Amino acid sequence: MPETRLTPKQWLIKTSGAGKVLRALKAIARSNRTQHQVLQLQARLEELEEQQPRLEEQQARLEEQQAARLLQFDAAITEARQSLQINLARSLARKQDIDQQAAPMPVPQALPNDLNNLYIAFENQFRGTAEEIKVKQSRYLPFLAALAQEFTAPLAILDIGCGRGEWLRLLAPLNYLPRGIDLSQTMVDYCRLDGLEAEQQEALGYLATQPDNSLHVISAFHVIEHLDFEQLVSLFDHCLRVLKPGGKIIFETPNPENITVGAYSFYVDPTHKNPLPPISVEFIARQRGFSLVDIYRYNPREEPGEASAISENWFCCPVDYAIIAQK
Repeated sequence: MPETRLTPKQWLIKTSGAGKVLRALKAIARSNRTQHQVLQLQARLEELEEQQPRLEEQQARLEEQQAARLLQFDAAITEARQSLQINLARSLARKQDIDQQAAPMPVPQALPNDLNNLYIAFENQFRGTAEEIKVKQSRYLPFLAALAQEFTAPLAILDIGCGRGEWLRLLAPLNYLPRGIDLSQTMVDYCRLDGLEAEQQEALGYLATQPDNSLHVISAFHVIEHLDFEQLVSLFDHCLRVLKPGGKIIFETPNPENITVGAYSFYVDPTHKNPLPPISVEFIARQRGFSLVDIYRYNPREEPGEASAISENWFCCPVDYAIIAQK
């Protein structure tokens, strides 16, 4: 039987000394691989430790964003709940008004003849001459000129509380259709003597009879301060209905931002109700449906000498303002 030839590996294993050497070499190889793996794991751990602060920062940022979203969500829920409660309260109030059949709201009435003549004399002395008023009101003509570009027909303009007719006289030579109403028959007759169209009417009652979308402009110079709150809101509602789309209101009134107006000169006229801050009137206009609401302040009070910041803001600021709002 021929002798079996051993491979070198088999020979080394069979040889006791050589086998030990081979096993030792294998153990060393395994040890080197293990050490390499340990080094890799150690490097990976160090990398993770370096990334930990950044990961913690990202986690904190995500938690903050989540908390902010929760706050926004809670605020939105609270606002929606309040809005629902307000709408419900309004509905209940309207139902109560209907159930109680509330009496019609009082409207401004014409003064008796003796008081009417007294008030005319009062206006002539304290409001200024007709020429001075015309000069002040001419500042509104550019607004009408710009509005006229948006319509093909001449502007139909109603002036509430037309008084001596200064505004109507400014408009008469222009391509407009102005007419005025006033509680005072004396003032109406005064306007008619100059060929101006005017009639004795109470504003809210007159507006209630006007067709929808029938006027381009409704003006009222130093009128709204004579109305109480309910009448003022009703005036805005009537004007919004009667104006054509794109039509405008022009209301001028004393400016109580000027302390001397709010504390003194406003009350020189005993028929004034309450001072009307611009932000309040602007709020009412927007809430009742007007858009493009603007406030214009006019007629700053001039004081001798150099004005301080306080004087400039509270004593020298304009004594009148106008609200111009579009339907």
